[in-house]
Amino acid sequence: MAIILSDELKAIIGDSSTVAVISAVGKNGNPYSQVPHKISVREDGRIAVHQLLEKSQLQKNLVYSLWFSKKVSLVIVAKDGRKFHLYLTPYQALVAGREFTKEYESVLAEFGEDADLSTVWLLDVDSYASATYKDEHAQEKAEHPYLYHMDLIVKEEFRA
Repeated sequence: MAIILSDELKAIIGDSSTVAVISAVGKNGNPYSQVPHKISVREDGRIAVHQLLEKSQLQKNLVYSLWFSKKVSLVIVAKDGRKFHLYLTPYQALVAGREFTKEYESVLAEFGEDADLSTVWLLDVDSYASATYKDEHAQEKAEHPYLYHMDLIVKEEFRA
Protein backbone atom coordinates (compact mmCIF):
# COMPACT_ATOMS: atom_id res chain seq x y z
CA MET A 1 0.00 0.00 0.00
CA ALA A 2 1.51 3.26 -1.12
CA ILE A 3 -0.18 6.10 0.78
CA ILE A 4 -1.72 6.32 4.24
CA LEU A 5 -4.64 8.76 4.48
CA SER A 6 -4.64 11.50 7.08
CA ASP A 7 -7.01 11.06 10.02
CA GLU A 8 -8.84 14.18 8.80
CA LEU A 9 -9.51 12.66 5.37
CA LYS A 10 -10.55 9.34 6.93
CA ALA A 11 -13.10 11.22 9.04
CA ILE A 12 -14.38 13.13 5.98
CA ILE A 13 -14.84 9.90 4.02
CA GLY A 14 -16.64 8.34 7.01
CA ASP A 15 -19.03 11.29 7.36
CA SER A 16 -22.49 10.49 5.96
CA SER A 17 -22.84 14.05 4.58
CA THR A 18 -19.74 13.65 2.38
CA VAL A 19 -20.32 13.30 -1.35
CA ALA A 20 -18.09 10.84 -3.20
CA VAL A 21 -17.84 10.12 -6.92
CA ILE A 22 -15.86 7.16 -8.19
CA SER A 23 -14.73 6.85 -11.81
CA ALA A 24 -13.22 3.91 -13.68
CA VAL A 25 -12.40 3.31 -17.33
CA GLY A 26 -13.76 0.28 -19.17
CA LYS A 27 -12.29 -1.81 -21.97
CA ASN A 28 -13.67 0.63 -24.56
CA GLY A 29 -11.67 3.45 -22.98
CA ASN A 30 -14.73 5.36 -21.81
CA PRO A 31 -14.84 6.50 -18.18
CA TYR A 32 -17.91 5.89 -16.07
CA SER A 33 -18.65 7.75 -12.83
CA GLN A 34 -21.05 6.92 -10.03
CA VAL A 35 -21.85 8.00 -6.50
CA PRO A 36 -21.08 4.83 -4.52
CA HIS A 37 -23.83 3.35 -2.39
CA LYS A 38 -21.46 2.96 0.54
CA ILE A 39 -17.82 3.88 1.01
CA SER A 40 -15.47 3.62 3.98
CA VAL A 41 -11.85 3.49 5.03
CA ARG A 42 -10.83 0.17 6.52
CA GLU A 43 -8.44 -0.30 9.44
CA ASP A 44 -5.70 -1.34 7.01
CA GLY A 45 -6.09 2.03 5.22
CA ARG A 46 -7.72 0.69 2.07
CA ILE A 47 -10.84 2.32 0.67
CA ALA A 48 -13.83 -0.05 0.63
CA VAL A 49 -16.50 0.63 -1.99
CA HIS A 50 -19.68 -1.40 -1.66
CA GLN A 51 -21.14 -2.16 -5.07
CA LEU A 52 -24.77 -3.25 -4.73
CA LEU A 53 -25.57 -3.80 -8.40
CA GLU A 54 -23.93 -6.79 -10.10
CA LYS A 55 -24.44 -5.63 -13.69
CA SER A 56 -23.74 -1.89 -13.36
CA GLN A 57 -21.26 -0.24 -15.71
CA LEU A 58 -19.11 0.76 -12.74
CA GLN A 59 -18.92 -2.88 -11.65
CA LYS A 60 -17.77 -3.90 -15.13
CA ASN A 61 -15.20 -1.10 -15.24
CA LEU A 62 -13.84 -1.98 -11.79
CA VAL A 63 -13.38 -5.60 -12.90
CA TYR A 64 -11.49 -4.32 -15.95
CA SER A 65 -9.40 -2.04 -13.72
CA LEU A 66 -8.50 -4.94 -11.43
CA TRP A 67 -7.61 -7.34 -14.24
CA PHE A 68 -5.59 -4.87 -16.30
CA SER A 69 -4.04 -2.71 -13.55
CA LYS A 70 -5.93 0.48 -14.44
CA LYS A 71 -6.25 3.39 -12.03
CA VAL A 72 -9.52 4.49 -10.46
CA SER A 73 -10.36 8.07 -9.51
CA LEU A 74 -12.30 9.13 -6.42
CA VAL A 75 -13.43 12.69 -5.74
CA ILE A 76 -14.51 13.51 -2.19
CA VAL A 77 -16.47 16.67 -1.31
CA ALA A 78 -16.76 17.42 2.41
CA LYS A 79 -19.81 19.16 3.85
CA ASP A 80 -17.70 22.33 4.31
CA GLY A 81 -16.92 22.37 0.58
CA ARG A 82 -13.35 21.07 0.71
CA LYS A 83 -12.56 18.72 -2.18
CA PHE A 84 -10.04 15.91 -2.45
CA HIS A 85 -9.01 13.92 -5.49
CA LEU A 86 -7.69 10.40 -4.88
CA TYR A 87 -6.05 8.05 -7.35
CA LEU A 88 -6.53 4.41 -6.46
CA THR A 89 -5.48 0.96 -7.61
CA PRO A 90 -7.94 -1.93 -7.20
CA TYR A 91 -6.47 -4.42 -4.74
CA GLN A 92 -9.19 -7.03 -4.29
CA ALA A 93 -12.84 -7.75 -4.93
CA LEU A 94 -14.60 -9.46 -2.01
CA VAL A 95 -17.50 -11.62 -3.21
CA ALA A 96 -17.59 -14.39 -0.57
CA GLY A 97 -16.14 -15.35 2.80
CA ARG A 98 -16.24 -14.03 6.37
CA GLU A 99 -15.39 -10.41 5.51
CA PHE A 100 -17.96 -10.34 2.72
CA THR A 101 -20.63 -11.85 4.99
CA LYS A 102 -19.95 -9.21 7.64
CA GLU A 103 -20.24 -6.44 5.03
CA TYR A 104 -23.37 -8.02 3.56
CA GLU A 105 -25.04 -7.94 7.00
CA SER A 106 -24.11 -4.26 7.41
CA VAL A 107 -25.62 -3.47 3.98
CA LEU A 108 -28.85 -5.25 4.95
CA ALA A 109 -29.00 -3.25 8.20
CA GLU A 110 -28.34 0.04 6.39
CA PHE A 111 -30.36 -0.41 3.18
CA GLY A 112 -33.07 -2.87 4.26
CA GLU A 113 -33.76 -6.56 3.84
CA ASP A 114 -34.33 -6.21 0.07
CA ALA A 115 -30.81 -4.88 -0.49
CA ASP A 116 -28.16 -6.95 -2.19
CA LEU A 117 -24.38 -6.71 -2.14
CA SER A 118 -22.50 -7.69 -5.26
CA THR A 119 -18.91 -6.83 -4.33
CA VAL A 120 -16.85 -5.00 -1.77
CA TRP A 121 -14.04 -3.38 -3.75
CA LEU A 122 -10.82 -2.82 -1.82
CA LEU A 123 -8.73 -0.03 -3.31
CA ASP A 124 -5.21 1.12 -2.46
CA VAL A 125 -4.57 4.85 -2.35
CA ASP A 126 -1.74 5.80 -4.72
CA SER A 127 -1.97 9.54 -4.18
CA TYR A 128 -4.35 12.26 -3.09
CA ALA A 129 -4.47 16.01 -3.02
CA SER A 130 -6.75 18.82 -2.06
CA ALA A 131 -8.73 19.88 -5.10
CA THR A 132 -9.91 23.35 -4.12
CA TYR A 133 -9.61 26.11 -6.70
CA LYS A 134 -7.29 28.08 -4.43
CA ASP A 135 -4.89 25.14 -4.01
CA GLU A 136 -4.97 24.19 -7.69
CA HIS A 137 -4.43 27.82 -8.75
CA ALA A 138 -1.43 28.20 -6.43
CA GLN A 139 0.05 24.95 -7.73
CA GLU A 140 -0.46 26.03 -11.35
CA LYS A 141 1.24 29.38 -10.73
CA ALA A 142 4.18 27.65 -9.03
CA GLU A 143 4.62 25.05 -11.76
CA HIS A 144 3.97 27.37 -14.73
CA PRO A 145 4.91 30.92 -13.68
CA TYR A 146 5.08 32.23 -17.26
CA LEU A 147 1.77 30.84 -18.45
CA TYR A 148 -0.85 33.61 -18.65
CA HIS A 149 -4.26 33.91 -20.20
CA MET A 150 -4.45 36.67 -22.78
CA ASP A 151 -7.17 38.46 -20.83
CA LEU A 152 -4.79 38.87 -17.88
CA ILE A 153 -2.09 40.33 -20.12
CA VAL A 154 -4.58 42.70 -21.72
CA LYS A 155 -5.85 43.82 -18.32
CA GLU A 156 -2.30 44.61 -17.24
CA GLU A 157 -1.72 46.68 -20.40
CA PHE A 158 -4.84 48.78 -19.75
CA ARG A 159 -3.90 49.33 -16.12
CA ALA A 160 -0.56 50.88 -17.06
